[in-house]
Amino acid sequence: MSSTPEVGRKSIPAQRGSTPRFHCPLPMPKPSHVPLDVVADVQAWKESYGWAEVSRERNSVPGTVMGWCLGRFSTPETSKRVLRGLGCLNEWALVIDDDVLDHPDASGRTSDIIRFVGRATHVMESPGYRVTRNASPLIAALHDAMEQLRAECTPTQVTRVSAGLRRTLTSGIHKLHLDEPTEDEYLALRIHDVGGHTYAAEIALCGPAPIPDDAWNAPAVQALIECTTLLVGVENDVFSYRKEKAEGQTSPNIVGILQAARGLSLDEAVAATVEVRDRLLLLILRLRERLMPLAEPPLRYLIERLGYFIIANTETYWCAPRYHPSGEQRMALEDVTGTPACWAPSLSTTDTSPLPYPSISWWWDHC
Repeated sequence: MSSTPEVGRKSIPAQRGSTPRFHCPLPMPKPSHVPLDVVADVQAWKESYGWAEVSRERNSVPGTVMGWCLGRFSTPETSKRVLRGLGCLNEWALVIDDDVLDHPDASGRTSDIIRFVGRATHVMESPGYRVTRNASPLIAALHDAMEQLRAECTPTQVTRVSAGLRRTLTSGIHKLHLDEPTEDEYLALRIHDVGGHTYAAEIALCGPAPIPDDAWNAPAVQALIECTTLLVGVENDVFSYRKEKAEGQTSPNIVGILQAARGLSLDEAVAATVEVRDRLLLLILRLRERLMPLAEPPLRYLIERLGYFIIANTETYWCAPRYHPSGEQRMALEDVTGTPACWAPSLSTTDTSPLPYPSISWWWDHC
């Protein structure tokens, strides 16, 4: 059992204001490396498929988001060929997120998106798939990224990555048909569409050895992966809410759902969302405390790097052009972890009881 104090349902008012901040009590070392040579290579790969060039403004480096995440997920000993494949795959996923699933016109192109997702899932799960000469850049790029990983990783490792991508793409379609999802319906989808299962599989690829199936599939490990994923998704919802509305996106967001379901103001909905996030973090701390003592090195690596995933998510918010188009508004990557203004000083709640959502309440059974 965890030694995390059980202190009931006392809530501490969350911070207000236009700039969201989150508390993170996990270790926050700077990455031991940011593989800029790989990042530059991935950026060139991305541009070869006709996608936008990266900004050259102040506080912007090629592939800022993926470079920082790759630095958080990996070590200097991680194969650069594996990192290149992961970088390419993640740049592809960002294009899909912005230009396909979350595009303002997505709800009117459901049939085209379903057709694309069907093709994409077949491509990523089919060794030896033959890309036709007239294939779209999105299909050709996905095939190339998956082939890079197949050349370096075990079939089980690649299958975990593709299974995570399938969840993400499928949930993206489901969201297009959910005009007014309940809180539970939305959170169940958000676990998948934020891509956390894929990121977990990618972190494992960077570790010292493959994680055995019995360890990977253990309920407590899956609960930790899903809880971390949802926490990152909830944070992204807070980060993205105003941006999405300004761009005319119609896909659901937990902030808007809480506003509508509970009759809250925007500030109240943001505060409620932060509290959900912080209760997830309290569970993550307890799951880590349970799993770490007996974990073998590959699993310990995953558990540790899932914590870094949470940190990287906040770091990229402060540094990424997708959230701060002006270079003057962005921070330098290396400054975020050491800047108190980027982080809330405390959690918004000390409540360690299960959240009241059937889709996720089982996680608390394993801490």
